[in-house]
Amino acid sequence: MPLAGWRAGIPHQKRPDCFDYWRSMNTDLPVPEQISAMSGNGPWHGALEGMHDRLVFGWAFNSACPDARVVIELCLDGVPCACIAADAARTDLATTLSALAGRADVCHGFIADLNALAAHAHGILTARVANTDVVLPGSMDIAHIRKPPPAALNSVVGDGGLRLFGWAIDPSDPHRTRTVRAFLGHEMVAQAAANIVLPLSRAYVDGPHGFDLALPISLADGRTHTLRVVDDEGHALNGSPVIVCCMPAGLAALLPEDTDELTLRVAATYERMVPRSLPLSAWPEWSARFDHASSKDVPTSLAPLRLGILVTGTQDAAATARTAESLERQGRTTQLYSGLPFPSMLAEALAAGCEVITCIRAGDTLGQYALVHALAGFTSDDVEVVYTDSEHEGRPWFKPAWDPDYALGSDCALEFLLVRSSVARRLPPLANEAEFAWASLSEVWTRSDEAIVHVPRVLYQVNSPLTPGECANRAVAAARAIKAHEPAISLEELAGPLPGAFGAARRVRPALPADASDVVVSLIIPTRDRADLLKRCIDSIQRFTTWRRLEILIIDNGSTESSTHAYFADIATRGIRVLPMPGPFNYADLNNRAVTQASGEIIGLVNNDIEALHEGWLDEIIAQLMRPGVGAVGAKLLWPNGMVQHGGVVLGVGDVAGHFGNRLMDADWGDHGRNQLVQRVSACTAACLFLRKQDFIAVGGMDAHAFPVAFNDVDLCLKLRAAGKTIIWTPHAKLLHAESASRGHEDTPQKKARAQREIDMLRQRWGHVLSRDPAYHPAVNLDPNGHAFGGFALPPRSRRPRTNALPSIPELS
Repeated sequence: MPLAGWRAGIPHQKRPDCFDYWRSMNTDLPVPEQISAMSGNGPWHGALEGMHDRLVFGWAFNSACPDARVVIELCLDGVPCACIAADAARTDLATTLSALAGRADVCHGFIADLNALAAHAHGILTARVANTDVVLPGSMDIAHIRKPPPAALNSVVGDGGLRLFGWAIDPSDPHRTRTVRAFLGHEMVAQAAANIVLPLSRAYVDGPHGFDLALPISLADGRTHTLRVVDDEGHALNGSPVIVCCMPAGLAALLPEDTDELTLRVAATYERMVPRSLPLSAWPEWSARFDHASSKDVPTSLAPLRLGILVTGTQDAAATARTAESLERQGRTTQLYSGLPFPSMLAEALAAGCEVITCIRAGDTLGQYALVHALAGFTSDDVEVVYTDSEHEGRPWFKPAWDPDYALGSDCALEFLLVRSSVARRLPPLANEAEFAWASLSEVWTRSDEAIVHVPRVLYQVNSPLTPGECANRAVAAARAIKAHEPAISLEELAGPLPGAFGAARRVRPALPADASDVVVSLIIPTRDRADLLKRCIDSIQRFTTWRRLEILIIDNGSTESSTHAYFADIATRGIRVLPMPGPFNYADLNNRAVTQASGEIIGLVNNDIEALHEGWLDEIIAQLMRPGVGAVGAKLLWPNGMVQHGGVVLGVGDVAGHFGNRLMDADWGDHGRNQLVQRVSACTAACLFLRKQDFIAVGGMDAHAFPVAFNDVDLCLKLRAAGKTIIWTPHAKLLHAESASRGHEDTPQKKARAQREIDMLRQRWGHVLSRDPAYHPAVNLDPNGHAFGGFALPPRSRRPRTNALPSIPELS
């Protein structure tokens, strides 16, 4: 099962990494009326509280062993139907648990998912302690649920940082938007409307009832703060109070100056495991703290390079003076050229012996220490082109390491591009700065892993949008650059509003080779029953696919329903092969075995809960896959409500991995067009992943031992990347994904234990890569309850100059 299946289970694992937070919180909370401690059952205590949207809520506690997590069996008319560990945080139980066993932690609630039961199921639901005859108080007729239990109506989670996430529902009016407020003592320090869809709440509630509560940066003072989080009626949310304790510079800032290296590494590991962030609104404070406040991280041991700066664009005296003033503050001698045609300025700079050439538009400015940081990108003689991040009207553009597809679609590399003169001397005559930039990139295109370096810092300030003429120059130059390397690629301007003032929004469209129709494409779809899902999947694929040589293989992982076998018999008459593979579910092994039986040169791994949405989706994927050096291609996957479920995988989320785009609608641009532009990523979900059969086999396929269910797709893509292949995500192939509709959530002790083993294995195998994703940015958040590009990392990760090559060894500092 790909990454998507595991992510859906995250909300159920709410036990904090450090119980000290919970042991130190206030315990004078009221005991809910519906909770009663059991009597006459020795050390066992708890209650079955109720059900809401097929989720069953309750709690269980062993007072003789307060640190243990009780396993509960749910029984329908006495027959077990689900098994769950009571390990969810329930601060409303604090007083009860303390009375039973002193200072016990509060992670003894349970939330069990009963969606696997048939919709018409009925009977009396009870809960008992597994392997005992102890039955918890409370029973219910699941066909007559009167009202949801309080624990189902709201929740707040925090990791000690300055962002709180959760949801809040008004039981009397589920359509009303509640307001959530955070109080420090009697002072309200933050409030937010509960009106967004959060990935963490999808397993609990339907609709936009989530909130992202941003706390003031003044609370990041290294002291412990206890905040009370309430709804608009003053009722505390489940999870309140919340403990906040952090510093902008991270945990290391709280340690003594003479702290030993081992302790510092432990602190760094903690921050990687529990990443924290600031909201996007905190950009002024974040940038002042990490980009402009201190010179201590400015490189000092650099070989001197003579820099020639060409001032282009309008020759307005005031604009040029503003640019020149920012250069004078750099504390570095440069040679400035302005007021002449571009070819003349370039010729003069080369004749004067400048070793590095860069262009700055008149009126644009450089940030503090910008030149030193930018020139630090020339880390070796192999580096020939360097580019940096930029900013416009308080909106930073955090760019990936060199990604030619995203660059062609957005011109992301063109602001503050620095080029060695040795490259500039090899270029043909050039008319403007756009031609110079794209011709320089084209010159080093084939050796970009060593030659093109990204300095992940906001060093360039854009003070005015591009003129129509400048946009046209860039479009022509970009098209000329790609034609020199991939003649089958065309660039098409995308309609609609452009992302900010940064200019381009183009589609990178490869043409199918003339003989592509002779290629056999094998779609592999695992299933176990759920004929309804499988039929929608196959029908939509056949409706929107005209590929002449398409093979569909269905992996039957032990289906038992007669309706499923009848459907198998039907599709077999239509040329669809059904491969019986009974036994325990192992997504990786099932696909590995099916690949050996597939006749296609191209393999498409497809979940049974996928539906194609438009014609041409498969042609787009195959055209991208047939480009030189491409190892795998993923699609844009949408939830049934039209929001993005998968926009590529971001490495390092929660020190594991997560999806980009979970807070976006299909039509949203996302951060600087990332939701609409073809781009290279480190991994894509195997819910819909295409690759060559020979590449799949060459890297050993999926690892069925280490990743039987989750992260096998991430591991597969990283193996392809390590072999020199690229992974492409395209938004021009859209499919619906009813994520985990077939298998359900990670809601049993066995599933949770297996998921944790896979997490540990991914960290062990790829830990040196997870926090250094070339396609993501070290200044942006990795907290698992947020979303990619949804905040600023606190503190930022290493912002050393980087190439697009996958990191091969851990960074030592």
